[in-house]
Amino acid sequence: MSLYEERLEADLLTIRSQLEAVAAQVEDNLRHSVQTVLDLDPGRANETLIKDRAVNRGTRELDHFCHLFVARHLPSGSHLRFVSAVLRLAVVLERVGDYSVAICRVARQIESPLPDTVCNHIEMMGRHACKALGTALAGFVAGDPDSARVSRGMATQTAAVYPYALEGLISAADSDRRPARDLFGALLVLRLLQRTAEQAENVCGQTLFAVKGKRKKEKRYRVLFVDRDHAMVAKLAEVALTESHPHVGRIGSAGLEAASSFDPRLLSFCRRRGIVLEGGDTPRSFAEALDVGPHYHVVVGLGVDPSLHFDVPYRTAVLQWDLEEDGVTAETAIEDVYRALMERVRGLMATLGVRDDE
Repeated sequence: MSLYEERLEADLLTIRSQLEAVAAQVEDNLRHSVQTVLDLDPGRANETLIKDRAVNRGTRELDHFCHLFVARHLPSGSHLRFVSAVLRLAVVLERVGDYSVAICRVARQIESPLPDTVCNHIEMMGRHACKALGTALAGFVAGDPDSARVSRGMATQTAAVYPYALEGLISAADSDRRPARDLFGALLVLRLLQRTAEQAENVCGQTLFAVKGKRKKEKRYRVLFVDRDHAMVAKLAEVALTESHPHVGRIGSAGLEAASSFDPRLLSFCRRRGIVLEGGDTPRSFAEALDVGPHYHVVVGLGVDPSLHFDVPYRTAVLQWDLEEDGVTAETAIEDVYRALMERVRGLMATLGVRDDE
């Protein structure tokens, strides 16, 4: 090994060692912060708050080592990806450190023990989030892309607990007479633990980037359009989105009550444009559309308010489009209805950050 290679490897080892040290402190602080909430231990909360200063100092040193490495070696390829990923991880570690600080401050404000159900959910989410973060960070340091799959599974477990934890907190608010500050504090703790799991997923993405050069995949969305009977407008909106952004994800449409068949104007329009509706494609009800697996990211009501007809999942956004604002009436030609829907669809995709060439 040449002198230059020895210096380069020594500098990489310094960065890895510093990353490991900061990561270990962040993980400890996170575990301790969760325990302060469960035990209502202000002494441990204050100790953890002080230890966050070391995390901030460590991330600044990590940032310095990375920039020094770039200045000395002008890296390319895998070395450049590694340093670039470490710089992003420094931001992640500082954020998770801030989450721990916020949790400790909440713990100091809680006046009475939280309900057992709430404590159980906090303990469970804390355990999953800590494991997800620890596994992801260890995998990055070791250069092990397989750890990403394991860590993401743990992060998913954290996300799965969150809706139940939220319901438990709502039940506690309905049944228990306790300070609102305590319950709001518990809600903040749950959200911060969920954010920690999401940060663990970010670490997994950086591991795949550093080791294999893989970038994070563009997010895919599940979108559902809903009108009164699914005879024309909602299906036409589905067609518009499929035409303009075919790779957005899973696109569907439905009606609050399904018509017996599609409007002849819709069928004629599709034939003229060479759009082939799938065999057996007939109007379907909103209830049928909802019974197909994962939640929709966006449900768009066309002349109706879908939120009045189902329990909106935590991660679903419900929109209402009033096409009359675009000058569309019952007498409007279907080509003009399509153009109005296409404008709306393109605006929605721009908001979601989806490009039409994806």
